[in-house]
Amino acid sequence: MATKSVSVDFGDRKIDIDVPSSATVVEYKDPQLLEDPIEAVRAALRSPRESAPLADLAKPGMRVAIGFDDITRPNVPARTILPLIVEELNNAGVRDRDILFINACSNHRKNTRSELANHVGPEIFNRFWRSGQIRNHDCSDPEGLRYFGTTEGGRIVEHSRDFFDADLQVYQGNVSGQPWRGFTGTGVAVGLASTRSIASHHSFNTIPDPMRKSRKSGAKKIGMKEEMTAHLEAETGKKTFYVNAVTATGGRFVDVFAGAAGAVAEPAWELASSLISRETPQADVLIVGLPPAYSYGSADNTLIGSVGALVPPRYSPELPILREGGVVIAMSPTRGVIDQARYPSYQDAIDLYARCHSVREMVDHEAEFDARPEYVHPYRNGFGYPPLHAFWLFYELEYTLKRAGAVIMAGTSNPGAYRSLGITPTTDFDSAWKIAERHVGKNPVTVVAPTFWSRPRLKFLVK
Repeated sequence: MATKSVSVDFGDRKIDIDVPSSATVVEYKDPQLLEDPIEAVRAALRSPRESAPLADLAKPGMRVAIGFDDITRPNVPARTILPLIVEELNNAGVRDRDILFINACSNHRKNTRSELANHVGPEIFNRFWRSGQIRNHDCSDPEGLRYFGTTEGGRIVEHSRDFFDADLQVYQGNVSGQPWRGFTGTGVAVGLASTRSIASHHSFNTIPDPMRKSRKSGAKKIGMKEEMTAHLEAETGKKTFYVNAVTATGGRFVDVFAGAAGAVAEPAWELASSLISRETPQADVLIVGLPPAYSYGSADNTLIGSVGALVPPRYSPELPILREGGVVIAMSPTRGVIDQARYPSYQDAIDLYARCHSVREMVDHEAEFDARPEYVHPYRNGFGYPPLHAFWLFYELEYTLKRAGAVIMAGTSNPGAYRSLGITPTTDFDSAWKIAERHVGKNPVTVVAPTFWSRPRLKFLVK
């Protein structure tokens, strides 16, 4: 078999692997960037979509809440946009003391003082931190949440009291690809929600069936974020003013959109889709390189390493990128260890999975895990992930575990940790390739995503 060499992410370095010469290699390439992001943001704030300019919405004496995406998103947009939002508010007569910043950390961990300082930048941090005007959202604090009812689709709408008690709501967000057809960007719906609200759209009864998207069903089904946003607007009589950036590698600006949620989502999603979509064949073998950290932390973490291997096949908005019975090979030197202080429920969730016949059985234990003090305390009073975060990750893993003939972690130094999750460990790529050939035969259709996690995530367009 004729081969070619491809350099793929492998922890904190690159390694070269030999793949079939016919293999399709897909990587994100940076488009043309904005020459002057600051002026582009100012222009967006002053000429927003389906909204009055921000300075016209703000009035002297108003209390203004500014939500912003947490540190799982790049910090360049926050450092650029937040000072310009404050500039517009001040010009409209809003005093600094009437502005509150809320880190929309959703069901992620709260961010430390140093992390927040690095994320929002010195101008905002030094100006607002000492007076307690930069806060982490708490998704399980009953005193800090307001219940707004349930949508027609059965989703619980319970969100930050501080945010919605303000006279004016502003949100700084980032637009990036999510599994299937989705994108980030309407941050209030998830980033400032309660645990039980998040469970109403992250748990198994709400995880989409990827095969349904190819079935004709008549009227278009409204998305979760659109439904929750519409419900919040109806209940509060207020519309959040969004400032969303579409970014390239390192969070550098491609474009920025400001205005009402529905008005900014469509053009931002359309642009983001054009930047990250790549046509590929349906793969017998999908190869993914894993950098040292992505999403929720280090790839050394067993569950985060598993996300790196098992989630990429879900980034296929049309036909599945991985054919039924195909093989995923993830390249990583992951050690398969879990920091108990940072991820208090992760190992126990793995142990629970070992006692279940399927991932779906875990749903019956959500309430139990969410109430355990040994998980709740590190989240509420420290910087640990909340109890149910491990469950959301398992639910993300199920699709590929069921679809793939094999998922291989090539290079791990802790084979047992991954074997317990249904992932086959190997010492290197060559060993992984031999296993793949036993499943799919010689000369398989191969797709390589060498930098899937270290650059803006791609969507695989299989026609």
